[in-house]
Amino acid sequence: MSQAGNERHLSLECLEAPAHEQNWREDWDAFVQRTGAEVYFLTGWQAAWWQHYGPDFSGSRKPVSYILRDGPQIIGILPFCIETVWAGIWPVRFARLAGVDPNFTVMTLPIAAGKEDAVLRSVTDHLTQQMRCAAISLSPLSDRSPQLDSIRAMAANGGTASVLRDRSDRGHTLMDLPDSRDGFMAALSKSRRREVRRDIKRLTQDAPLRNISSDPDTLDIMMDRFIELHTRQWQAVGKGGHFLDWRPAAAFYRTLLHRLAPDNRAAIDEQWQGDTLLSSQLRYTLGDKAYWWLNARAIDPRFEKVGLGRVGLVERVGDLIDAGIGLVEAGAGEYEYKLSYGGELVPVHTLVLAGRGPVARFSVQVLLLWADVIHLFYYRLWFLKIRPRLGTRPRALWAIWIRTRL
Repeated sequence: MSQAGNERHLSLECLEAPAHEQNWREDWDAFVQRTGAEVYFLTGWQAAWWQHYGPDFSGSRKPVSYILRDGPQIIGILPFCIETVWAGIWPVRFARLAGVDPNFTVMTLPIAAGKEDAVLRSVTDHLTQQMRCAAISLSPLSDRSPQLDSIRAMAANGGTASVLRDRSDRGHTLMDLPDSRDGFMAALSKSRRREVRRDIKRLTQDAPLRNISSDPDTLDIMMDRFIELHTRQWQAVGKGGHFLDWRPAAAFYRTLLHRLAPDNRAAIDEQWQGDTLLSSQLRYTLGDKAYWWLNARAIDPRFEKVGLGRVGLVERVGDLIDAGIGLVEAGAGEYEYKLSYGGELVPVHTLVLAGRGPVARFSVQVLLLWADVIHLFYYRLWFLKIRPRLGTRPRALWAIWIRTRL
């Protein structure tokens, strides 16, 4: 597919294969980093996601990868997962961003500045016409995204898709970091600074604190410790924890570490007091951005009066500042300790486009209604409220709930 305008020539290349299987992988990754897009769009991340959340997770999932050029220059790359979900008795074919799920908020799509309209219009036209998708999900998209208004304007000004849902009912935490550790501490309130100093003093009475990061030889053993620590922490409050809730999660994050760590884009950070593991954190980085979603801390009674989470956060923020990181994406949800120590809760948008034909719009409306029903009765009522009160054993999230989180 191509379109010409004046002396410019926009070309769209579409391959029905994952990004990591393309012969332009190096160009793809270089463009992702150059545009400041998310780590999820790297080919290594895409490979891990397709391995664990591809056809083995849902048999109807198929990849499609787009690369757009203006003449010889790349101006956009977008990986999608196309699948069919049965909304009751109604099958709906839709496209979502590959490599992304409700835990991974997108701030920047890999599109060159000023080319958003051309890239998005070309891709949405191809998905709705050639690929016969009724819906396109660009969720979850951060309110901080510089491309949010471009997507809305593109969908409103003609084309083959329009916005059918643009809603924000949750947020994610972002931390804008200063240039120095002293600057970070100075920005905290006096009470927060006192808390950290008090906790560090208590922790170092018996043994000094020690921070270590994984290397290729320690990845697996540190991942084992992380899963065990995280699961113990959540089981102590009657929940399964991320690695039980999301059935493929343990294998997925382990694969991510092995794929991204050689390029210094993934690691596990641990904090120890002598021979005691206090806390552990999965970390991903790309450019000047770091991504923290999963952490774990000890639940030993000895530390009940010590904020292991906030001590670990402050120590690791200092290390990120030293490494030149300017922004931390600290994950979906509202956590008081993250907000009290420099975080900002930013709205996350569910953004779903629908083909303009009446059948496509009706199909997407049915799918969204079906997704809302599942979310309300299964997740909000049963999973979050009723099951914990009954004290039944935690079980993995339903795959259909994950698949309908558009």
